[in-house]
Amino acid sequence: MKRGFTLIELLIVMSIIAALMAVATPTGLNALKQAKATNVAGNFRALNQAVLQMLTLEPNPPASGNILDYIYTHGYISTKPQGFEITYEEDTKEYKIVYTQDDVEPWRITNILQSIKLDDKEGSDTYGKPILKVPKP
Repeated sequence: MKRGFTLIELLIVMSIIAALMAVATPTGLNALKQAKATNVAGNFRALNQAVLQMLTLEPNPPASGNILDYIYTHGYISTKPQGFEITYEEDTKEYKIVYTQDDVEPWRITNILQSIKLDDKEGSDTYGKPILKVPKP
């Protein structure tokens, strides 16, 4: 009697493995996308708190320049997140935190943290990007 597997048995096992992979792969990719969005939303939350703390403690908070570097160098945040910009808008008297990278679907971020909106100023560099506005008191 010969020992081993027949070709049919090997094909059946391979097709079962392929079917399982077809189910698991989209779920895994979705989980990675959601994890990235959660990370970005957490960074928004931390930057929001840092800006509020800066506004509370600083007599003359910066209104120009690299505000993210200012917050980092003055110890309001311990690590500087990548892909974020903070600007001050003089006309509305508010700081605008923007996530500039395209590696996350914006709707995923807005679903996690409802205070984050999408920039609706047509023609701006950040149009359609997730933003969080922090009003100056």
